[in-house]
Amino acid sequence: MSTVLSHEAVGARSARGPGVFSDAVAAELIKVRSLRSTYGFLAGGVVAMLAGGLILFLLVQSYDAATAADQANYETADPTVVTMPFVTFFVGAIGAMVMTSEFTSGSVGPALLAVPQRRVLLGAKAAVAGLVGGVAGLVFSLMAFADARLMLGDRPAPLNPWPEWMDAIPTVLSAAVIVLVTCLVGLGLGAVMRSTAAALTTLGGLVLVSPIFAHFLPTTWQLRFGSILLPNLTPQLAGGDHPWLLSQGGASGVAAAYVLLALGAGAISFGRRDAS
Repeated sequence: MSTVLSHEAVGARSARGPGVFSDAVAAELIKVRSLRSTYGFLAGGVVAMLAGGLILFLLVQSYDAATAADQANYETADPTVVTMPFVTFFVGAIGAMVMTSEFTSGSVGPALLAVPQRRVLLGAKAAVAGLVGGVAGLVFSLMAFADARLMLGDRPAPLNPWPEWMDAIPTVLSAAVIVLVTCLVGLGLGAVMRSTAAALTTLGGLVLVSPIFAHFLPTTWQLRFGSILLPNLTPQLAGGDHPWLLSQGGASGVAAAYVLLALGAGAISFGRRDAS
């Protein structure tokens, strides 16, 4: 009901011209706050953070009990490898729900009556999805980093990927950017598929399944394919040591391509297909 009323308010003020977009954004913010799924997916992100913290705790305990020779062979305890892909999926799912929930509930009709310009409506949804993705991504990545730093303490590399607190800033910011990108990709998938199940399944394939599949490929193809996957863009955006092939500029281009392709396909589908 709050979504319908908010869109009616937009329609009542539509004569203001340039104010239509800001009103549409305000209506979409009301909608996101009124969806129970928003809080469910954010709770999923919190659960992923707790599970990642438990895994990190067990890893640190194992490291402390290992010999010096074995400690040198431990992999880095970077939470963006274990925790953030799941957080990215849950937050990206909110972006998908911004679109698919309206087709599921039938409220897309009142929304288009209030904002007949479909590109304006989609742009408002993209603005809200980007805001949610950016804020949630930054909060979760900061939490993951703080948790890792507290548990790792002064333990050296290779377990500790950040000798100093400031060394983690590029990774934290890059992880937040990838969450934002994924939220926009989720919105685009929702606009194309119009089905929550289909959009979330596809998003899960991009974020969670594809990186696992890449590990079974020959090394050359593993690096080529893995380098363009969303979760693996984080270390490439941050720079520094990583096994992937893209430079920071290349990773930025791939991230931008994800957004352009998803939102472009979503705009075409939303603009040409019947709203029902």
